[in-house]
Amino acid sequence: MKLGGWRPWYGKPRARDVLCLLAIVVSAVYAVAAIPLTPVLIASHPVLLELLTGSTSSIISAGAFSDVDTRLQLALVVVAALPGIMRFDWVYWWAGRLWGHRIVERLGQRSPRMTRLAGLAETRGQRWAGPMVALAAFLPGGASTAVYAAAGWAGLPLLAFVLWDTLGSAAWISVVAFGGYLLGRDGVTLAQLVSRYATVTIIVLVVMLIAPQAWHSWREWRAAKAVVRGGVSGVSAPPVPAPASEGMDPQ
Repeated sequence: MKLGGWRPWYGKPRARDVLCLLAIVVSAVYAVAAIPLTPVLIASHPVLLELLTGSTSSIISAGAFSDVDTRLQLALVVVAALPGIMRFDWVYWWAGRLWGHRIVERLGQRSPRMTRLAGLAETRGQRWAGPMVALAAFLPGGASTAVYAAAGWAGLPLLAFVLWDTLGSAAWISVVAFGGYLLGRDGVTLAQLVSRYATVTIIVLVVMLIAPQAWHSWREWRAAKAVVRGGVSGVSAPPVPAPASEGMDPQ
């Protein structure tokens, strides 16, 4: 997450703020560090790969192998992927619990669908937050974080959050794994090609992970540059008064 001059908390950070931010950084580093595992494990140990990463490609591969190897059942494919796909979801729930709407708004900037779901979770409260968390599992990878933060901000208890997250994740994994099962040997062949061309696969995965972030950062830089140019030309916005109370009492 690019913080720059922006902070999710007001004033001096507390120990819990630092720990939560550190956990978010670790989740990002883990996602990048796990990229080389895909070409190494996808054709030989797809279940282990989905346990470690929870990636869509690993679930499809494991589902495909379950069709050609009767020892591997679809139920195992679904259960093994749950820790990988849910591993850092609780961190964003915690971020919402600590920092409220500020972090929800920040995380929701890149996806209109995620913003709408997060808005429903915020405005409708705990009763709707759980189902929104389950639906968020069907959003593209990384696009569900604002919904998880909104659930924390709406007051959804951690246990309820984990249960709804497990329900939605299991449904999504089942759909993807069944698709791999239908592919059968074609899916296995594709996994073997990915493994064979490991270097190319890693490059493609890195580009797919970094390109959206780079594009978003470039757009923010262009917008900031335009504001600076407007200020230099003599067009300046009126000062915005500070809110009466900037503190937040975390739950």
